[in-house]
Amino acid sequence: MAVYIFMLGWVVVWGIMSQITARQVCVGNEVYEKRVNLFIAIITFSVIIFFAGLRSGVADTYAYISMFKEYPLWSDAYEFITDPDAREPGFRIFSILIKTYISQDYHTWLFIVASISGVCIMYPLYKYSCNYGMSVFLFMVSCQFTWLLNGMRQFLVAAILFACTPLILNKKPIPYFVIVLFLSTFHTSALIMIPAYFIVSSEPWSKRTMVFVIGIILAMLFTSQFTSLLDTVVENSDYASSMEEFKDVDDGTNPVRILVESVPIIIAFIYRNKIKDKLTPIIKISINMSLIASGLYIISKIARSGIMLGRLPIYFSLYNSILLPWLISNVFEKNEKRLVYYTMIICYLGFFYFQMCVAWNGLEYVSDILNLWY
Repeated sequence: MAVYIFMLGWVVVWGIMSQITARQVCVGNEVYEKRVNLFIAIITFSVIIFFAGLRSGVADTYAYISMFKEYPLWSDAYEFITDPDAREPGFRIFSILIKTYISQDYHTWLFIVASISGVCIMYPLYKYSCNYGMSVFLFMVSCQFTWLLNGMRQFLVAAILFACTPLILNKKPIPYFVIVLFLSTFHTSALIMIPAYFIVSSEPWSKRTMVFVIGIILAMLFTSQFTSLLDTVVENSDYASSMEEFKDVDDGTNPVRILVESVPIIIAFIYRNKIKDKLTPIIKISINMSLIASGLYIISKIARSGIMLGRLPIYFSLYNSILLPWLISNVFEKNEKRLVYYTMIICYLGFFYFQMCVAWNGLEYVSDILNLWY
Protein backbone atom coordinates (compact mmCIF):
# COMPACT_ATOMS: atom_id res chain seq x y z
CA MET A 1 0.00 0.00 0.00
CA ALA A 2 2.94 2.35 0.54
CA VAL A 3 3.33 2.92 -3.21
CA TYR A 4 -0.35 3.73 -3.66
CA ILE A 5 -0.38 6.09 -0.68
CA PHE A 6 2.64 7.89 -2.13
CA MET A 7 0.84 8.15 -5.50
CA LEU A 8 -2.23 9.57 -3.80
CA GLY A 9 -0.19 12.08 -1.83
CA TRP A 10 1.60 13.21 -5.00
CA VAL A 11 -1.70 13.67 -6.81
CA VAL A 12 -3.15 15.69 -3.91
CA VAL A 13 -0.16 18.04 -3.63
CA TRP A 14 0.26 18.68 -7.35
CA GLY A 15 -3.50 18.71 -7.88
CA ILE A 16 -3.77 21.59 -5.43
CA MET A 17 -0.87 23.29 -7.18
CA SER A 18 -2.58 22.87 -10.54
CA GLN A 19 -5.70 24.64 -9.31
CA ILE A 20 -3.74 27.46 -7.70
CA THR A 21 -2.06 28.19 -11.03
CA ALA A 22 -5.16 27.58 -13.18
CA ARG A 23 -6.60 30.42 -15.25
CA GLN A 24 -10.10 31.29 -16.40
CA VAL A 25 -10.84 30.50 -20.05
CA CYS A 26 -13.97 30.80 -22.16
CA VAL A 27 -15.46 27.39 -22.95
CA GLY A 28 -18.31 28.77 -25.09
CA ASN A 29 -21.39 30.98 -24.87
CA GLU A 30 -19.68 33.33 -22.42
CA VAL A 31 -19.15 30.44 -20.00
CA TYR A 32 -15.83 30.58 -18.16
CA GLU A 33 -14.10 27.75 -16.36
CA LYS A 34 -10.66 27.17 -14.92
CA ARG A 35 -8.08 25.31 -17.00
CA VAL A 36 -4.71 24.22 -15.68
CA ASN A 37 -1.18 24.65 -16.96
CA LEU A 38 -0.20 21.74 -19.20
CA PHE A 39 3.18 21.22 -17.55
CA ILE A 40 1.69 20.94 -14.07
CA ALA A 41 -1.08 18.71 -15.46
CA ILE A 42 1.60 16.33 -16.75
CA ILE A 43 3.51 16.43 -13.45
CA THR A 44 0.32 15.67 -11.50
CA PHE A 45 -0.50 12.61 -13.58
CA SER A 46 3.09 11.44 -14.14
CA VAL A 47 3.31 9.50 -10.88
CA ILE A 48 0.50 7.20 -12.01
CA ILE A 49 2.19 6.44 -15.33
CA PHE A 50 5.59 6.05 -13.63
CA PHE A 51 4.58 3.35 -11.17
CA ALA A 52 2.19 1.61 -13.56
CA GLY A 53 4.84 1.50 -16.27
CA LEU A 54 7.65 0.22 -14.05
CA ARG A 55 5.75 -2.59 -12.37
CA SER A 56 6.81 -6.17 -12.83
CA GLY A 57 3.99 -7.65 -10.79
CA VAL A 58 0.42 -6.84 -9.65
CA ALA A 59 -2.67 -8.92 -10.37
CA ASP A 60 -2.77 -10.13 -13.99
CA THR A 61 0.52 -8.44 -14.91
CA TYR A 62 2.25 -11.79 -14.39
CA ALA A 63 0.03 -13.36 -17.05
CA TYR A 64 0.71 -10.49 -19.45
CA ILE A 65 4.46 -10.83 -18.93
CA SER A 66 4.30 -14.56 -19.67
CA MET A 67 2.26 -13.82 -22.78
CA PHE A 68 4.78 -11.24 -24.00
CA LYS A 69 7.67 -13.64 -23.49
CA GLU A 70 5.90 -16.20 -25.69
CA TYR A 71 5.31 -13.74 -28.54
CA PRO A 72 7.59 -14.43 -31.53
CA LEU A 73 9.52 -11.77 -33.40
CA TRP A 74 7.93 -10.31 -36.53
CA SER A 75 9.85 -12.58 -38.93
CA ASP A 76 8.31 -15.65 -37.28
CA ALA A 77 4.91 -14.20 -36.46
CA TYR A 78 2.83 -14.96 -39.59
CA GLU A 79 1.31 -18.24 -38.42
CA PHE A 80 0.94 -16.90 -34.89
CA ILE A 81 -1.03 -13.89 -36.10
CA THR A 82 -3.12 -15.70 -38.71
CA ASP A 83 -4.03 -18.58 -36.39
CA PRO A 84 -7.84 -18.91 -36.77
CA ASP A 85 -8.11 -19.73 -33.08
CA ALA A 86 -6.31 -16.51 -32.11
CA ARG A 87 -8.68 -13.89 -30.77
CA GLU A 88 -8.38 -10.13 -31.08
CA PRO A 89 -5.11 -10.04 -33.06
CA GLY A 90 -4.57 -6.27 -32.91
CA PHE A 91 -2.98 -6.34 -29.48
CA ARG A 92 -0.76 -9.24 -30.53
CA ILE A 93 0.51 -7.40 -33.59
CA PHE A 94 1.03 -4.24 -31.55
CA SER A 95 3.04 -6.17 -28.95
CA ILE A 96 5.06 -8.13 -31.49
CA LEU A 97 6.04 -4.90 -33.26
CA ILE A 98 7.28 -3.48 -29.96
CA LYS A 99 9.19 -6.67 -29.19
CA THR A 100 10.77 -6.77 -32.65
CA TYR A 101 11.62 -3.13 -33.33
CA ILE A 102 11.88 -1.49 -29.89
CA SER A 103 12.83 -3.95 -27.16
CA GLN A 104 12.41 -7.57 -26.14
CA ASP A 105 12.37 -6.48 -22.50
CA TYR A 106 8.83 -6.69 -21.14
CA HIS A 107 9.50 -3.65 -18.94
CA THR A 108 9.67 -1.46 -22.04
CA TRP A 109 6.43 -2.96 -23.36
CA LEU A 110 4.58 -2.39 -20.07
CA PHE A 111 5.86 1.19 -19.87
CA ILE A 112 4.76 1.96 -23.45
CA VAL A 113 1.25 0.62 -22.80
CA ALA A 114 0.99 2.49 -19.48
CA SER A 115 2.23 5.71 -21.10
CA ILE A 116 -0.28 5.55 -23.95
CA SER A 117 -3.13 4.77 -21.56
CA GLY A 118 -2.08 7.42 -19.06
CA VAL A 119 -1.70 10.21 -21.61
CA CYS A 120 -5.06 9.31 -23.14
CA ILE A 121 -6.68 9.69 -19.72
CA MET A 122 -4.80 12.84 -18.80
CA TYR A 123 -5.58 14.73 -22.02
CA PRO A 124 -9.42 14.87 -21.73
CA LEU A 125 -9.18 15.70 -18.02
CA TYR A 126 -6.76 18.52 -18.82
CA LYS A 127 -8.88 19.76 -21.72
CA TYR A 128 -12.38 19.50 -20.27
CA SER A 129 -12.32 19.37 -16.46
CA CYS A 130 -13.20 22.54 -14.56
CA ASN A 131 -11.11 21.21 -11.66
CA TYR A 132 -8.27 19.09 -13.02
CA GLY A 133 -6.74 18.43 -9.62
CA MET A 134 -10.02 17.07 -8.30
CA SER A 135 -10.52 14.97 -11.45
CA VAL A 136 -7.15 13.23 -11.06
CA PHE A 137 -7.86 12.79 -7.34
CA LEU A 138 -11.15 11.09 -8.21
CA PHE A 139 -9.38 8.89 -10.77
CA MET A 140 -7.11 7.74 -7.93
CA VAL A 141 -9.53 7.35 -5.03
CA SER A 142 -12.23 5.68 -7.13
CA CYS A 143 -9.48 3.12 -7.85
CA GLN A 144 -9.88 3.49 -11.61
CA PHE A 145 -6.10 3.87 -11.77
CA THR A 146 -5.79 0.16 -10.97
CA TRP A 147 -6.94 -0.61 -14.49
CA LEU A 148 -3.43 0.38 -15.52
CA LEU A 149 -2.22 -2.49 -13.33
CA ASN A 150 -4.91 -5.09 -13.92
CA GLY A 151 -6.82 -5.44 -17.18
CA MET A 152 -4.42 -3.20 -19.08
CA ARG A 153 -5.44 -4.40 -22.55
CA GLN A 154 -9.08 -3.39 -22.16
CA PHE A 155 -8.09 -0.21 -20.37
CA LEU A 156 -5.75 0.73 -23.22
CA VAL A 157 -8.77 0.58 -25.53
CA ALA A 158 -11.01 2.48 -23.08
CA ALA A 159 -8.38 5.18 -22.57
CA ILE A 160 -7.87 5.74 -26.31
CA LEU A 161 -11.62 6.05 -26.83
CA PHE A 162 -11.77 8.48 -23.90
CA ALA A 163 -9.18 10.58 -25.74
CA CYS A 164 -11.43 10.44 -28.82
CA THR A 165 -14.13 12.41 -26.99
CA PRO A 166 -13.67 15.40 -29.39
CA LEU A 167 -15.01 13.20 -32.20
CA ILE A 168 -18.25 12.75 -30.25
CA LEU A 169 -18.43 16.44 -29.38
CA ASN A 170 -17.88 17.46 -33.00
CA LYS A 171 -20.38 14.84 -34.23
CA LYS A 172 -17.95 12.88 -36.40
CA PRO A 173 -19.35 9.34 -36.20
CA ILE A 174 -17.47 7.84 -39.17
CA PRO A 175 -13.91 8.40 -37.89
CA TYR A 176 -15.09 7.46 -34.41
CA PHE A 177 -16.56 4.17 -35.63
CA VAL A 178 -13.42 3.41 -37.65
CA ILE A 179 -11.34 3.84 -34.50
CA VAL A 180 -13.76 1.67 -32.50
CA LEU A 181 -13.59 -1.10 -35.12
CA PHE A 182 -9.80 -0.92 -35.14
CA LEU A 183 -9.63 -1.06 -31.34
CA SER A 184 -12.03 -4.01 -31.30
CA THR A 185 -9.11 -6.03 -32.68
CA PHE A 186 -7.41 -5.23 -29.36
CA HIS A 187 -10.49 -5.99 -27.25
CA THR A 188 -13.89 -6.89 -28.70
CA SER A 189 -15.72 -5.10 -25.87
CA ALA A 190 -14.89 -1.82 -27.67
CA LEU A 191 -17.82 -2.52 -30.00
CA ILE A 192 -20.20 -1.43 -27.24
CA MET A 193 -19.21 2.15 -28.03
CA ILE A 194 -20.91 2.09 -31.44
CA PRO A 195 -24.49 1.90 -30.11
CA ALA A 196 -23.41 4.00 -27.12
CA TYR A 197 -22.41 6.82 -29.47
CA PHE A 198 -26.05 7.40 -30.44
CA ILE A 199 -27.14 7.48 -26.80
CA VAL A 200 -24.48 9.80 -25.43
CA SER A 201 -24.73 12.27 -28.31
CA SER A 202 -28.35 13.03 -27.42
CA GLU A 203 -29.62 15.47 -24.81
CA PRO A 204 -29.55 14.23 -21.19
CA TRP A 205 -32.81 12.65 -20.09
CA SER A 206 -34.00 12.52 -23.72
CA LYS A 207 -36.07 9.70 -25.25
CA ARG A 208 -32.89 7.89 -26.25
CA THR A 209 -31.61 7.83 -22.70
CA MET A 210 -35.01 6.80 -21.41
CA VAL A 211 -34.98 3.88 -23.83
CA PHE A 212 -31.69 2.84 -22.26
CA VAL A 213 -33.22 3.07 -18.77
CA ILE A 214 -36.12 0.91 -19.93
CA GLY A 215 -33.57 -1.53 -21.32
CA ILE A 216 -31.96 -1.74 -17.87
CA ILE A 217 -35.34 -2.51 -16.30
CA LEU A 218 -36.07 -5.20 -18.87
CA ALA A 219 -32.65 -6.72 -18.32
CA MET A 220 -33.42 -6.91 -14.59
CA LEU A 221 -36.77 -8.57 -15.25
CA PHE A 222 -35.30 -11.12 -17.63
CA THR A 223 -31.90 -11.64 -16.06
CA SER A 224 -31.42 -15.28 -17.03
CA GLN A 225 -32.31 -14.67 -20.69
CA PHE A 226 -30.11 -11.56 -20.73
CA THR A 227 -27.14 -13.44 -19.29
CA SER A 228 -27.59 -16.27 -21.79
CA LEU A 229 -27.56 -13.75 -24.63
CA LEU A 230 -24.34 -12.24 -23.27
CA ASP A 231 -22.77 -15.70 -23.01
CA THR A 232 -23.46 -16.18 -26.72
CA VAL A 233 -22.05 -12.76 -27.63
CA VAL A 234 -18.76 -13.33 -25.81
CA GLU A 235 -18.38 -17.01 -26.60
CA ASN A 236 -15.49 -16.32 -28.94
CA SER A 237 -13.93 -13.49 -26.98
CA ASP A 238 -11.31 -13.47 -24.26
CA TYR A 239 -14.09 -13.05 -21.71
CA ALA A 240 -15.26 -16.61 -22.33
CA SER A 241 -12.42 -18.29 -20.45
CA SER A 242 -12.65 -15.76 -17.63
CA MET A 243 -16.36 -16.37 -17.18
CA GLU A 244 -15.87 -20.13 -17.17
CA GLU A 245 -13.12 -19.87 -14.58
CA PHE A 246 -14.90 -17.52 -12.18
CA LYS A 247 -18.62 -18.16 -12.77
CA ASP A 248 -18.99 -20.16 -9.55
CA VAL A 249 -17.59 -17.36 -7.38
CA ASP A 250 -18.63 -14.28 -9.37
CA ASP A 251 -21.50 -12.52 -7.60
CA GLY A 252 -21.40 -9.33 -9.64
CA THR A 253 -20.12 -5.84 -8.95
CA ASN A 254 -19.70 -4.83 -5.31
CA PRO A 255 -22.71 -2.71 -4.19
CA VAL A 256 -20.34 -0.15 -2.68
CA ARG A 257 -18.72 0.30 -6.10
CA ILE A 258 -22.15 0.75 -7.68
CA LEU A 259 -23.06 3.42 -5.13
CA VAL A 260 -19.80 5.32 -5.59
CA GLU A 261 -20.00 5.28 -9.38
CA SER A 262 -23.66 6.35 -9.28
CA VAL A 263 -23.15 9.46 -7.14
CA PRO A 264 -22.59 11.85 -10.11
CA ILE A 265 -25.64 10.69 -12.06
CA ILE A 266 -27.82 10.81 -8.92
CA ILE A 267 -26.79 14.42 -8.29
CA ALA A 268 -27.29 15.30 -11.96
CA PHE A 269 -30.79 13.83 -11.89
CA ILE A 270 -31.85 15.49 -8.64
CA TYR A 271 -30.66 18.92 -9.82
CA ARG A 272 -31.45 18.45 -13.52
CA ASN A 273 -33.76 21.49 -13.64
CA LYS A 274 -31.22 23.70 -11.91
CA ILE A 275 -28.38 22.84 -14.30
CA LYS A 276 -30.28 22.45 -17.59
CA ASP A 277 -29.38 25.97 -18.74
CA LYS A 278 -25.74 25.62 -17.68
CA LEU A 279 -24.93 22.40 -19.50
CA THR A 280 -21.95 22.46 -21.85
CA PRO A 281 -21.51 19.86 -24.60
CA ILE A 282 -18.92 17.85 -22.63
CA ILE A 283 -21.16 17.77 -19.54
CA LYS A 284 -24.13 16.58 -21.59
CA ILE A 285 -22.04 13.70 -22.87
CA SER A 286 -20.65 13.02 -19.40
CA ILE A 287 -24.15 12.78 -17.90
CA ASN A 288 -25.18 10.22 -20.52
CA MET A 289 -21.94 8.29 -20.08
CA SER A 290 -22.44 8.23 -16.33
CA LEU A 291 -26.00 6.96 -16.76
CA ILE A 292 -24.83 4.10 -18.95
CA ALA A 293 -22.04 3.22 -16.50
CA SER A 294 -24.45 3.05 -13.57
CA GLY A 295 -26.91 0.99 -15.61
CA LEU A 296 -24.26 -1.54 -16.58
CA TYR A 297 -23.02 -1.79 -12.99
CA ILE A 298 -26.55 -2.48 -11.77
CA ILE A 299 -27.12 -5.12 -14.45
CA SER A 300 -23.77 -6.77 -13.63
CA LYS A 301 -24.91 -7.12 -10.02
CA ILE A 302 -28.35 -8.47 -10.88
CA ALA A 303 -26.89 -10.85 -13.48
CA ARG A 304 -24.06 -11.82 -11.10
CA SER A 305 -21.54 -11.05 -13.80
CA GLY A 306 -18.80 -8.86 -12.36
CA ILE A 307 -16.13 -10.58 -14.43
CA MET A 308 -17.70 -9.68 -17.75
CA LEU A 309 -20.37 -7.00 -17.38
CA GLY A 310 -18.59 -5.45 -14.42
CA ARG A 311 -15.71 -4.51 -16.73
CA LEU A 312 -17.75 -2.83 -19.44
CA PRO A 313 -18.60 0.34 -17.46
CA ILE A 314 -14.96 1.52 -17.57
CA TYR A 315 -15.67 2.89 -21.07
CA PHE A 316 -18.23 5.22 -19.50
CA SER A 317 -17.32 5.79 -15.85
CA LEU A 318 -14.14 7.68 -16.79
CA TYR A 319 -16.40 10.65 -17.53
CA ASN A 320 -17.43 10.81 -13.87
CA SER A 321 -14.07 12.43 -13.15
CA ILE A 322 -15.15 15.33 -15.37
CA LEU A 323 -18.79 15.36 -14.34
CA LEU A 324 -18.60 15.35 -10.54
CA PRO A 325 -16.33 18.42 -10.10
CA TRP A 326 -18.54 20.32 -12.55
CA LEU A 327 -21.70 19.38 -10.67
CA ILE A 328 -20.28 20.48 -7.33
CA SER A 329 -19.18 23.77 -8.90
CA ASN A 330 -22.53 24.48 -10.57
CA VAL A 331 -25.15 22.90 -8.31
CA PHE A 332 -24.25 24.15 -4.86
CA GLU A 333 -24.09 27.67 -3.51
CA LYS A 334 -20.80 29.17 -2.41
CA ASN A 335 -21.34 28.44 1.29
CA GLU A 336 -22.32 24.84 0.54
CA LYS A 337 -19.45 23.99 -1.81
CA ARG A 338 -16.76 23.75 0.85
CA LEU A 339 -18.86 21.37 2.96
CA VAL A 340 -19.69 19.26 -0.12
CA TYR A 341 -16.04 19.13 -1.18
CA TYR A 342 -14.88 18.05 2.28
CA THR A 343 -17.65 15.45 2.51
CA MET A 344 -16.79 14.11 -0.94
CA ILE A 345 -13.07 13.89 -0.13
CA ILE A 346 -13.71 12.03 3.14
CA CYS A 347 -16.17 9.60 1.52
CA TYR A 348 -13.93 8.84 -1.45
CA LEU A 349 -10.90 8.35 0.80
CA GLY A 350 -13.04 5.92 2.79
CA PHE A 351 -13.88 4.07 -0.41
CA PHE A 352 -10.20 4.05 -1.41
CA TYR A 353 -9.32 2.42 1.91
CA PHE A 354 -12.21 -0.04 1.67
CA GLN A 355 -11.43 -1.09 -1.89
CA MET A 356 -7.65 -1.32 -1.52
CA CYS A 357 -7.36 -2.71 2.01
CA VAL A 358 -10.60 -4.62 2.62
CA ALA A 359 -11.99 -5.74 -0.74
CA TRP A 360 -8.55 -6.37 -2.28
CA ASN A 361 -6.78 -7.16 0.98
CA GLY A 362 -4.01 -4.70 0.17
CA LEU A 363 -3.17 -4.68 -3.53
CA GLU A 364 0.40 -5.85 -4.02
CA TYR A 365 2.99 -3.86 -5.94
CA VAL A 366 6.16 -5.38 -7.33
CA SER A 367 8.87 -3.65 -9.35
CA ASP A 368 12.25 -5.29 -9.81
CA ILE A 369 13.54 -2.12 -11.54
CA LEU A 370 12.64 0.06 -8.54
CA ASN A 371 13.44 -2.77 -6.12
CA LEU A 372 10.00 -2.43 -4.54
CA TRP A 373 8.08 -5.38 -3.09
CA TYR A 374 4.84 -4.53 -1.30
